[in-house]
Amino acid sequence: MKHLSAASAAIMLVSACEISSEDTIAPIPPTVSISDVNQAFDRAEDASTLPFTAPTNLPTGSAIYDGQIGADLSGDSLGSLLGDLTMQVDFTGNRIDGNVRNINLINQDGSPDQRLSGDLEIAGFETNGDIDAGAGGQLSAVSVDGEILSSDVNLDLEGAVRTDVVSGDTIYGVVTGDARGDFNLDIDGRFYGDRR
Repeated sequence: MKHLSAASAAIMLVSACEISSEDTIAPIPPTVSISDVNQAFDRAEDASTLPFTAPTNLPTGSAIYDGQIGADLSGDSLGSLLGDLTMQVDFTGNRIDGNVRNINLINQDGSPDQRLSGDLEIAGFETNGDIDAGAGGQLSAVSVDGEILSSDVNLDLEGAVRTDVVSGDTIYGVVTGDARGDFNLDIDGRFYGDRR
């Protein structure tokens, strides 16, 4: 098994400035800041306290929610990840689709490390405001040796439609899953989204 790196913690990803050889590949620089990480955490905390939307008050037709997914990592990398989430909920057909993109690895100290290559596709079902979906795809990172390492990621997203200002304007839930391949990770976190 190839570790992503061994930096300031047991196993963490290496920053681009530590890759200098012409024969190696530099990681993609992160696209989020420490402030972005903190804001995502705060918004998820707020969403977790909102009341569930009653089935009779759910949106009609289809609604698109934009937000983020954040999760703690264990295994070949310690720290967390933060990605952008778009989820479309068809309240008429009770179907869910969307994606998770712009996925960044975050060091244990909260500082962004590198952006991963790849997106995760979301598919699932909505029942009376309950969300039961999965997200899957292949993600790639750059190791401390400058090698591209890829793994298949599969996540479960379990949550519900909630109400902040307008009925059904928020989604919130938990994320569990793993990555298996060149690097192995266990993933445990949360997701939220605000209706467009």
